[in-house]
This record gives sequence, structure tokens and C-alpha cells, in this order.
Amino acid sequence: MPFAQTLLLTIYYALLALVAAVMLYRGLLIVRYYRRPRGDEQPERRFDEEPVVTIQLPIFNEKFVIERLIDAVCAFEWPRDKLEIQVLDDSTDDTVDVTAAKVAAMREQGFDIKHIHRVDRSGYKAGALREATDAARGDLLAVFDADFVPKPDFLRSTVDYFTDPKVGFVQTRWDYLNRGYSMLTQGMGMLMDGHFTLEQVTRSRGGYIFNFNGTGGIWRRQAIQAAGGWHDDTICEDTDLSYRTGLAGYRGVYLRHVTSPSELPVQITALKSQQHRWAKGLTECFLKVMPPLWSSDLPLRNKIEGSFHLGANLAFPASLFMTVIGLPVMLVRLAMGTAGGFATVVDSLVFLLVIVTQVLFYVVATKELHPDDWRKRMRYLPFFPIIGVGLAVNNARGVLEALTGLKTEFVRTPKLGVLGQDKALVKKREKTYTGGRDFWQAVVELVLGAWYIWMAVVHAREGMVMPAVVTGVLSIGLFAMGGATLRALSIRRAAQLERAAQPAPAVIEA
Repeated sequence: MPFAQTLLLTIYYALLALVAAVMLYRGLLIVRYYRRPRGDEQPERRFDEEPVVTIQLPIFNEKFVIERLIDAVCAFEWPRDKLEIQVLDDSTDDTVDVTAAKVAAMREQGFDIKHIHRVDRSGYKAGALREATDAARGDLLAVFDADFVPKPDFLRSTVDYFTDPKVGFVQTRWDYLNRGYSMLTQGMGMLMDGHFTLEQVTRSRGGYIFNFNGTGGIWRRQAIQAAGGWHDDTICEDTDLSYRTGLAGYRGVYLRHVTSPSELPVQITALKSQQHRWAKGLTECFLKVMPPLWSSDLPLRNKIEGSFHLGANLAFPASLFMTVIGLPVMLVRLAMGTAGGFATVVDSLVFLLVIVTQVLFYVVATKELHPDDWRKRMRYLPFFPIIGVGLAVNNARGVLEALTGLKTEFVRTPKLGVLGQDKALVKKREKTYTGGRDFWQAVVELVLGAWYIWMAVVHAREGMVMPAVVTGVLSIGLFAMGGATLRALSIRRAAQLERAAQPAPAVIEA
């Protein structure tokens, strides 16, 4: 066999092995989930007197949702003299004015609320939290992103866990105010349910380090300080801090049965922004955390768990590259007469492993959280393979940016404040959030979609009907991702031209 063909097949099977390892890990998460306690742990005791709690609200251009968030935290069932609210505003648009007016109104009602507006967005969210923490009154710091609407009893449900001095943070499960908006939000809700049910429960109740999710939880100030504070060298500052506090001897508490309502992205472009940030940030944490994790005194099982947790996104560039070389590999096999037999068995087993683990993962999570109508919700399962393939380019780009050390701006997930099915309101508010650099990614997605179609044609020509059908269907995700981005860019460009065409305001001479 020529060297080039040998190298091609070696790379293909190495990537196949990496994908299989990640899928086996996900399968083991399901098994381990059923070996964990089914209920949330209870606090050691209750505080004799409510401690001072500081609520931190990091925001950036959130004019559609900030007033709702401030109203929610001001409604907390907590003594006003023990409650401080810091609105950490890095906005560069009229969110600043909206927030200032709302803060002033709530201060008049007797709330200890501060509007902290930075003109220098250095460190992004981590930088804002770092600066605000030094000035906070409370030793307990609750963090909420702008799209959250925490319940009035949030503090009553979480604060007493800090009677255990080893608890560094408490994380609640995210719930969704707009899950029913579209098939996209239904599918994303199911995706997030998998994380918050199987992953967080398995890790937290198994004694492993698990991640604070950036919002919907509370930190102990001393734990943050012991870990060296908020760092801004990754864009998943929450996961980074979670691991550093774990290495410093603190633990997290995850409460599956205490929920924090929030919004899901209603646009594909917003979903891509969110998923890119998470894929890149977790990989940055993987590179940063692995050396201290493996040199620590933690048990081997904790180190292996942390490696799979933080390194799971490496499967995205692996599967993407495997897709690109999949057609040449098939042609080489056909030329060698090995397209069937052992090669087909290996491919089929890995494909079956991917399908079975993915389906079981979300079936179990959905059944656990929604026992009354979980079967009805299964109609959204096709969302995962289609959108998963569609996100391959987006998330692989994030992973490769992390691996190459490329630093990019912290791109927030747009929050539109749309809770019903008001498509007209979404259309009105969606004009300002898509970055120009996404154009070339959209082109790559469309080209890869065409590559999938060509693979389907070759499969069909060789009589491989099922692979042809599967490959053709999966191309829908890539066309959807690329097309949605080009549409969003055109909407934004039209809005820019419309604003530019408007006459400038008249200047009145004195």
C-alpha cells in the first residue's frame, strides 16, 4: 500500500478512536448516574441569622432584559439590610441609560443597589467580577446573567449550604422561560437538560470537580480568593475558577431540584455564538488545568474525569476532519477492495456507538426531568444529529483557536427578551448581534454541506443506500447553519444602510 494511503487510513482510524472514546465516556456517565443518590444533599445546618449576600449582575448591551433581571433580584425574600446588588455594566449602547434609570428607581425604594459602569471592558466578564468582588459587602456572592429571572426564594434555597466551610459554590439547575418558542429552543432545552441532569449530577454527587455554570449560583468569597481570584486568560472563567477552587480544597454543591429560569437563544446565530464560546473556553481550560490537576494529590479517577470533561470538545475537530477525509478513505477502500468486511464493521460499530449513546443520554435526561410527557418530547431527538453536525465547523473553530492560542473577543449570547412566540418582536430586535467575521465560517459550512451531498451521491452509486440517506440528511444541519448566518448578516447590513440613510439631526444655532 502506498505511503499516502497508509497515512490517510492511520489518521482516519486515530480520529475514529478519539470519537469512540468520547462516546464511551458519555455512555459511562449514564451508568454512573444511576449509581448516585437520587435527591439533592441537604445543608449541614441553618444559619442562625441571614448573612449579607451580594448579588452580581454582569451585563453587556442587555437593554431588552436588564430591567426584568433587576426586578427579579429585588424581589428576593431576604432582609434588605443584608442584600447588596451590583450591576456590573460594560455596555456600549443605550443599555447604560436604561440601567441607570432602573437602578436609581430601585435605590429610591430603599435597595442597596449600585450601577458600576466600566468604560474599559478589560477582562470581559471575569474582569468585571474581579473588580466588583473587591468592593462587595457580602462574603457570599450570587451571580446572574442578564437573561435570568431568579425566583424569590433563591437565596432561601441555597445560602444555608455555606454553613459547611468546605463549600466553595452552589450551582442550581437552569430552567427555560421560552422552551416552547420553536423547534430550536425545544431541542436546545433537551440538550441543556442532558448536561444539567446527567453530567452535573454524576460529577457533583460522585465527589468529582464539576463546573460552576457562570450564572444561577453563589460563590464564597474566601474560595475565590484561595483560588487566586477571577482569571481572564480563558473565556470560560467559571469553569477555570471551579477547578482552581477544587484544587484549593473547596467543593461545589449542585442542586438539581432548585431551578433558575432563563432564556434560550432563539436564533441559530446566537446558538452558534454560545456554542463557540463554550467549546473554545473549555478547551482553554483543558490546556490550563491539566498540568496542576495531574500533579495534584487528587485520586486518579478525579484526574481522568477532569480530562474527559474538559477535553470532550476535541471530538469536534476530530469528527470534522474525519468527515473531510471520509470520502477519500472510502475511495481508497473501494480501490483496494476493502470497502466491506472489517472496515465496514469498524465504521458501523462506531456509528452505532455514537447513535446509541446520544439517544440514551437525552432519553434518560428527559425522562428524569419530565416524567409526565417525556415520550412526547422525544420528537425533538432528530435535532441532535442534524444540529450537531451543523455545529461541527463552528465548534471546531473554537477548539482550534484555543489549541493555537488565538485570543478573540468575548462574544456574548444575544438575549432578546422574547418569552412567547412573538416572531415579529424577534425580527425587530435581531438586527445588531451578528459579527462580520462569521461570513467565511458560513461559506465553509455551505461548502462542507455540499461535500456531504457528494459523499451521499458516491455512497448511492456504490449501492450503500443507508449511508447515502444518513449523509444526505445530516447535510441539512450545515446548510441551516451557513444559511442562517448569511441571512443574519444581510439583515444587519440592511439595518446599517437604513440608519446611514436617515438624515442627521438638525443643529440649532444659538
